[in-house]
Amino acid sequence: MLMLFWVGAVVSAYLGYRLHDWWVPAALAGAALAGQSALFQTGAGGWGPGVLIAFGLMDLVMFYATFGIGRSLGQRLQRRKGVR
Repeated sequence: MLMLFWVGAVVSAYLGYRLHDWWVPAALAGAALAGQSALFQTGAGGWGPGVLIAFGLMDLVMFYATFGIGRSLGQRLQRRKGVR
C-alpha cells in the first residue's frame, strides 16, 4: 500500500518536471486511492472508510507537493536553456 504512495509521488514529480497540467496529480491520487481501496478490501476489510479518506488526503497532498517541486525544477531548467 505504501508502495503505491511512493511510486505515485515519484511519477507525480516526473510529470511536474515535464510541465503537465495541474489536474494530473489529482488523477494520480485517484488511481492510487483505487489501488489502495482494492488492497484494503482484500487485506484488512474491517478498518472502515475513515482510513481510506486519510490515505486519499495524504496521497493528494503528497502528489501535489512533489508535482510542484518537479514543475519548478522543469521551469528552472527551461530558463537556463533559454527556452520560453
